[in-house]
Amino acid sequence: MTDCSRVAASAATARRRRWRIITVLAGLVLVQGGCSAPYDPPVQGDHAAARYKADLGKCRSDSAEQVRIKNADTPATWIKSAFTGSSEVRAAIRACMKAKGYTLESAP
Repeated sequence: MTDCSRVAASAATARRRRWRIITVLAGLVLVQGGCSAPYDPPVQGDHAAARYKADLGKCRSDSAEQVRIKNADTPATWIKSAFTGSSEVRAAIRACMKAKGYTLESAP
């Protein structure tokens, strides 16, 4: 095997390894994205009321934006947000709804 063919084989192996890592990471991000469904915090009150829906909609948009801005602070938090963002948004929605006077239900 000549030096050129060894270098070419080494480069091909490195490309396959990078492609495999990229594919696995992309799959994980897609799976995580599919798991983050809209969230309705379990609070007491009339969930069909217009005021509740308006408060929840405002909390959802404000909380998502706050978490997005916080996670865009550094590259590390931005990358991490793909895995932790939805739980951070849910926690922010709960805090917002609690601040608006909705009480959390206790587990039975």
